[in-house]
Amino acid sequence: QTASTAHEHSVRAKQSSLRNRRASPLIVDEVINTQSYAGFLPDERQNHEEEEKIEERIRVRSVQAASSIDVVAVLSKVFGGGVPRASQYTPSDGSIANSQPSKKNQHPLADFFASSPPIRHVFGRTNIIIQLSPPPFNHCPPSLSHSVPRYIAIFRFGSVVTFNLTTKESSRLLEQIKKHSVDPIAVGFERREHFEVALQPRLETATGKISADRAMVRELDMNTVGIVSNIMGQTVALDWHNDTVDELLANFSSVNSSVERTGGFTSMERHTLFQVVARNNSLFIDMVAKLGIKDRSDTAWHLSQYEGLHEGMRKEFDLDERFRNVEFKLDLIQQNAKFFLEVLHAQKSNTLEWVIIVLISFECVLMILDMSGWGTQMLSGLSFSR
Repeated sequence: QTASTAHEHSVRAKQSSLRNRRASPLIVDEVINTQSYAGFLPDERQNHEEEEKIEERIRVRSVQAASSIDVVAVLSKVFGGGVPRASQYTPSDGSIANSQPSKKNQHPLADFFASSPPIRHVFGRTNIIIQLSPPPFNHCPPSLSHSVPRYIAIFRFGSVVTFNLTTKESSRLLEQIKKHSVDPIAVGFERREHFEVALQPRLETATGKISADRAMVRELDMNTVGIVSNIMGQTVALDWHNDTVDELLANFSSVNSSVERTGGFTSMERHTLFQVVARNNSLFIDMVAKLGIKDRSDTAWHLSQYEGLHEGMRKEFDLDERFRNVEFKLDLIQQNAKFFLEVLHAQKSNTLEWVIIVLISFECVLMILDMSGWGTQMLSGLSFSR
């Protein structure tokens, strides 16, 4: 029995070791249940087969660039209305390299749009999606796909999501987009997220396996881009709102500590408290109304084949749970602020009551003086002295 138990523990230890090395690219050669094993584990074999079926890998980047973006201004000023006009981005002689003499009238992204001009655009409830031409074959970096169009999704609540663009190209576009935004976030302080869309044309359904860093789809069209960009835009916006709520909590904590020490409010603390309450309300409204965290995707609603992609990505990025965490912090601020506002109201009511008492007392004194006749004597004495 002791030998059997030891053997069982040995087998379990080997299986645990194999699970811990599942991510290793090396082929595992171990003995499981006293039988020879060589090759992939079942999950590894399935992942390996899926990797072989992938034809293209599309990089997706999302950035929270500002508190809000004027998407109409971006379309007209940055993308030239979204209409492909070669003369709009290239000099009259058709040469990009010789376009330096006319830098004043040249578009800041002339070299980029000359090779990848806008093809079309689609407006959504909270965003605009712009489709660009695929990157040129001769100058296509290994990280990009030269056969898949490029996309950029710009959201009114400040997020920007790019598909099949390099980091440098995304940064250049982001710089121009920020010029038409409200409260742009400084470079290096933006909330960012990375993802990958893997194309498998032989998928039986529109959506395949979805993991934490990749979604497998049959094709990359406007509908797929709309769903992926919406989740990616919401996730960075939610992170940014969470950071803002943490700042509000820090400000509220300082007010709370001051009241704990002194037992009262200063004028500055009252002002800070009112600002925290107003900002708290606006953040909650923005998350519900502008971000649409609780709203269902129109594409997934009308086209059921995309529902799996939408729900799968929401689950992987844990949007609902993260929203509840931010909502809990906002409720905490609101409940504590409500207590302090009631205290301020009580203090103000006490002051008004004392003022009323003083005024009534003064009126009673005047009435007593008038009824006793002393008031007339006092007034006549004052008149005689004058």
